[in-house]
Amino acid sequence: MRSLVILASLLLFSLPIVGTSPAALAQHPQTVAPPPSIVSWEPAQLTNGSPCLFRVNPPTPLESLTGTWLGHKVFFNFDLASKTWYGVAGVSLETAPGNHRLELEGKTPSGQRASFSQSVPVGKAAYRTVALSVPRKYTEPDAETLARIKREQALKSEVFGHVSLEREWSGRFLVPVQTSTTEVFGTQRTFNGVRQTVHQGLDYRAATGTPVAAMNSGMVILARELFFEGNCVVIDHGQGLLTLYLHFSEIRVKEGERVTRGQVIGLSGATGRVTGPHLHVAVRWQGTYVNPATLLTLALP
Repeated sequence: MRSLVILASLLLFSLPIVGTSPAALAQHPQTVAPPPSIVSWEPAQLTNGSPCLFRVNPPTPLESLTGTWLGHKVFFNFDLASKTWYGVAGVSLETAPGNHRLELEGKTPSGQRASFSQSVPVGKAAYRTVALSVPRKYTEPDAETLARIKREQALKSEVFGHVSLEREWSGRFLVPVQTSTTEVFGTQRTFNGVRQTVHQGLDYRAATGTPVAAMNSGMVILARELFFEGNCVVIDHGQGLLTLYLHFSEIRVKEGERVTRGQVIGLSGATGRVTGPHLHVAVRWQGTYVNPATLLTLALP
């Protein structure tokens, strides 16, 4: 984990006034700059496509803390064991390399505001290109199928657009199946010779019927069959963090059901746009796809 010392400024609700007498100074006390604050993040080298864990050790005790990162709100929770604030965020595949600012704002127990700002470097990851062959209906859909795809896009947009404020996940995220991976996140993919998509998840080797576990606790917000995804399940873990599980042969949970980390939510299969049986897992943070493999490495409280 990399730590950087940043400058912080404590902003009081009352405006400081320069006085010439002790009485004036007593009525309008000056704002005193607090000591430096420490912000750290995992992984130490952020790149486009990375999920990340921010930790903040503020210069003064806080009762709440929020952040803004790449135009998105970051929700922070307090970790009593380390006495730091932590929040999960992400970097989209489209984010340009360079320094990006993490803006933080907290509130002290007495109601004062504390503002912090940190420049965070983001690098550029190298992603490869692969060619795949699938049935023509997935690359050249007819009018009826196109209408279905459009309806499902609207459904997914509505489902993915919901951001619940409460954190449902707890602790590290678990691997959904105890098998090896066959394809990584970020791969440029061509289907039948035409560039179609970027692989926005992680593929696991999984024969049809392999039990698939929820990576963490949360609420099932989608559990149905879709054209490209096949039988799929989406779990909302709170604060904009979702996990997606695709191509099931059988779904074993229902929409609106709460699940626990490690609970079996379905059996792997080969439904939807696939070249064979496997499990595709994806992670979204507030509309941004991020690398599931990196999420699994984060030391979440």
